[in-house]
Amino acid sequence: MKNKYDNLVEEINKQEEIKEEKNFLSEELQLLKQAANNLQDCVSKVEKAGNDGTDMVTAMNAATDSMDMAVYAFSRAVTRAESTVLKVEMTDECKNAIISAREELIKAETTLLSSHRSMLLQQIRNQYEELRSFIKSGKGVYMSPKVFWWWAGISYATSLYSLWSIMQMLLHWLKY
Repeated sequence: MKNKYDNLVEEINKQEEIKEEKNFLSEELQLLKQAANNLQDCVSKVEKAGNDGTDMVTAMNAATDSMDMAVYAFSRAVTRAESTVLKVEMTDECKNAIISAREELIKAETTLLSSHRSMLLQQIRNQYEELRSFIKSGKGVYMSPKVFWWWAGISYATSLYSLWSIMQMLLHWLKY
């Protein structure tokens, strides 16, 4: 038989379990409240975004209408400008100013071209003198590419022939 103390201990243990269960349920309730608040915030944000989207569509439609009006106004202005008659009168004074400006431009271009030509000729002379002094110094061998490749080919053929001759001598020596 269970004694009285065992019953009391069991009763206390049950009360402890009930307290723990109550605390656990309290925490779960708190989390559910927080989730409900977060859900409510999300719903309000979605509603606000929907309203903002509607406002943006309205603004885009207004901008489209405004651009249509701008294109129409521009087209009308061009059409009117095409039908406008311009009268231009050229006096002898204007004609002489144009001719003198053209002559000045031609003189400036002629001067520029002649100075450029003289600078190029001077650079060519300088390069010629430098090359001439280098060649006169006698350093190095100068030959055209054609001569170089002939020389390289002959040297290559000669080296191959020499190698072949040495191999023949070795073979002949090994036979005896």
